[in-house]
Amino acid sequence: MFKDYKILFVFLVSFVGFYILRVILLELLKKITQKTKIYEVIYQTIKLPSLLWVFILSIHVTMVFLDISEKHYHFITKLVNVILIFSVTIFLANLITKSLKSYMEEKNLPTAGASLIFILINTLIYSMGILVILSYLEISIIPILTTLGVGGLAVGLALQDTLSNIFSGLYILMEKRINIGDFIELENGKKGYVVNINWRTTTLRTLSNDVLIIPNEKLAQSVIVNYAKPLNLTRIPIQIPVSYDTDLEKLEKVVFEEVESFAKEDTRLLLNPVPTLRFIPGFGDSSIVFTLYVSVSDYESGFFVESELRKRLFKRFKKEGIEIPYNQIEVRIKEDSKLRIVEENT
Repeated sequence: MFKDYKILFVFLVSFVGFYILRVILLELLKKITQKTKIYEVIYQTIKLPSLLWVFILSIHVTMVFLDISEKHYHFITKLVNVILIFSVTIFLANLITKSLKSYMEEKNLPTAGASLIFILINTLIYSMGILVILSYLEISIIPILTTLGVGGLAVGLALQDTLSNIFSGLYILMEKRINIGDFIELENGKKGYVVNINWRTTTLRTLSNDVLIIPNEKLAQSVIVNYAKPLNLTRIPIQIPVSYDTDLEKLEKVVFEEVESFAKEDTRLLLNPVPTLRFIPGFGDSSIVFTLYVSVSDYESGFFVESELRKRLFKRFKKEGIEIPYNQIEVRIKEDSKLRIVEENT
């Protein structure tokens, strides 16, 4: 009986001593976390496993200072090693998931929808830890590996679309070629502002205020035009047909005057890059056609700017006597001479 009390006393004293040492080390680590983000992750990760390590060290101290039978020594050693493997498994699982979460927060990636990825990582690490424990206890893991392989294949096939969308979403978020607020156009002609990117879908708001939800797998495979890259401004062409009798120098002067006047009134029309007027596409059937290229602050503003510029130019052309010809069709009817055929009866 006295021996049992002695074992308990040695264990409790060593446990309390190591526990106090653990608290001191954690406090020091907590102070360091204010300087570096990685130390904060380690601090949050090591709290639970370190408690198990205190328990393991206390058992080792107890075994060193006291005489224990060989049978009990082997049993306790196996138990301690199993606890050690399990604690390391917990440490690795927490370290990887918390590091990934910290990285995503640093890169402004959404973490709310990443729970499935964290679950998959934890499941994989804990499964490996359990297999190591079983192997250490000399329990055959081949049937378990076979079962896990078949089960993993079945789960993978069942979640094929979901996992494909998740990893496509991860690719989109990490690459950052598309950001929230960008105006994009898909190869099928659908276009809109990106309002949300999560782990399964991307949501667009069209110009008619409809919501377009696209699976990330399809978005990753689609050809996309991003009007917000590399800059948010958009260049729009405006065709200007005028008469063949038009004074070209006067036309150019009038056009640029209206563009500069409108740009001073509305900041959506930009003077940098400089607007240009090109003799393109050139000679037409009933007019000569110029193209005015102007830049606007964003894609949607282009519709308003183009409409207003056309109205301004139309009014100014009337005032300046610059003719905007319209197609005319001239129909000529050719009258054939009528022939009379006289039949004679004989």
